[in-house]
Amino acid sequence: MESYTFAEAEELTGATRKALRNRVYRGQLESVLRSGVRRIPRSELERAGLLRGGRRETEETGQVTREVSQETPAIGELIGRLEQLVAENVALRAIEAQTGKTLEVERQARELAEAELHRVRARVLELQAQVEMPRRWRWWRRSVAAAAASPSS
Repeated sequence: MESYTFAEAEELTGATRKALRNRVYRGQLESVLRSGVRRIPRSELERAGLLRGGRRETEETGQVTREVSQETPAIGELIGRLEQLVAENVALRAIEAQTGKTLEVERQARELAEAELHRVRARVLELQAQVEMPRRWRWWRRSVAAAAASPSS
């Protein structure tokens, strides 16, 4: 009887070791213990439909039929979908990187514009103060002139 270790069965079937161990644990696959190593017989892999051209016994008639594993096309579809998602992810990351660069450039431009705006506002306040200053000085001069003109002694 030909049997495989979990690593060999993984390569042969395409299912992960963990998936195979879970099937054994749930009783979906039978395994044997030889020299302290758990092995899965080829007949079990065929019965479970994990090998191409595997044999599976139908419950109604008890006949043994040959069939191609139902999981193989599904695995191919999943791999195709996974490759499509990977390509999509790469494209989205490129867009994100470009958007991040654009966002940084716009942020720097905004900071420069805000700094210039603050500088201009400060200059406007400075000019307004210069325009208002002569009025104060006039008022001050009048006060000083009036104080000097009045006899204090």
